[in-house]
Amino acid sequence: MGSTMKKKVIRIGLIFATDFQGYPPGGCQPTIEIFLKGARDRSFDILLFGVTTSREEAVGQVSQRRIYGREYPFVPLFYLDAARYANRKPLVPVRVQTVLAYLRHRQQIDAMKFDLLYLHGVETLPFLWPKRQPVLYHFHGPEEEAAQYSRYSIFRSRAFVYLYGRALQSFLEKADQFIVIDPETYDRYTQRVPHRRDRFHLFPTAIDVDQFKPIDNFDRPAERLRFGLPSAGKMVLFVGRLSWRKGVDLLLRAFSLVSAQVPDAFLAIAGMGEDRAALETLVHELNLEGRVFFLGKVPHLPSLDLPSLFNAADVSVVASLQESLALVITEALACGTPVVSTSVGIAPKVIRDGITGYIVQSREPSEMATRIVQIIQDRKYDPAECVAAAQEYGETSKPICDVIEQLCWGNGEQSSALESRHLEKQAALK
Repeated sequence: MGSTMKKKVIRIGLIFATDFQGYPPGGCQPTIEIFLKGARDRSFDILLFGVTTSREEAVGQVSQRRIYGREYPFVPLFYLDAARYANRKPLVPVRVQTVLAYLRHRQQIDAMKFDLLYLHGVETLPFLWPKRQPVLYHFHGPEEEAAQYSRYSIFRSRAFVYLYGRALQSFLEKADQFIVIDPETYDRYTQRVPHRRDRFHLFPTAIDVDQFKPIDNFDRPAERLRFGLPSAGKMVLFVGRLSWRKGVDLLLRAFSLVSAQVPDAFLAIAGMGEDRAALETLVHELNLEGRVFFLGKVPHLPSLDLPSLFNAADVSVVASLQESLALVITEALACGTPVVSTSVGIAPKVIRDGITGYIVQSREPSEMATRIVQIIQDRKYDPAECVAAAQEYGETSKPICDVIEQLCWGNGEQSSALESRHLEKQAALK
């Protein structure tokens, strides 16, 4: 009977407020893409639910998404005009739109009778009231940070923080298993529900090291020109959302100092966000026109634009105030590109000063500028060590499939073996 059960296909409803085509930008969607890549050889039937940014896709109707060469059914639960809100916030917060959409479509998803719901974001709370099938919940960092760093003042109010905390507690008490991407989040929530500690699995988000790597026979001048950048000179790169928590203003002020020391240096900024206009104004105030290039959205995998951009750069910079992981750090390192970063996410684990980059200890532009110059002018780093530092993040999402199988098929022997592997992994990562 055990053999028969193992052959049964597990039907999974994966619910996440993304279009599975790069919106919204950030490290969360690549998390799902890598999971789907690792799930291709498993007995899973996966249906994706999210948001559409195209009027041509009917809300509530089955469409398609092609991810790593495979077609997945995709059902958009609401429409968002991404172009309209590329550089400004919507009147109705996306989180509110998301919750309302989930409430409207709860009955439709229930009727599909999934074996498992794989939920992302506290906005998926409607699927716990009541819970009709096993739930795997994925923490993409401390959930409270979403309120603390929100662009909407109402989300930073005490009343909302209280309600948000209550919603989060529902997940902690009702979800069957949890995936956590960083030690801080793991410690925070296992301490909150210590009686459920064995249900938490610490798996940092993986990167695709088959794509993020040093490119053989790479034509750096030609690739730079393809992005509309100077073919020669020292290239400083930022990849991320243009919002205040990402610290792009700090990077611009630091680059102003760099440009005075390194005349052929230029800064490429890849990403969209509500702060773009303010950042363009700052570029003007710092007299950096012609030295700073806003590239807009650069698509993530399966497009190879982002790996090419990292290969074209001399250094990648992360200036964030807060990050759970900062996946962009490992993506850059995997391409052999050193990173200068604030002490956020996995930076302290993978960045070794003078070898894979530098960690800046303050938010002073002068310190960041000094570290950037040490790399682009003095070449104080080791490309091979950069690549090596990223390799351990190439497989960490695959065990999610093991958790799903154990949850849906699990027997005592399989559960014990899985838990042993997970404990070993968590000990190594913490």
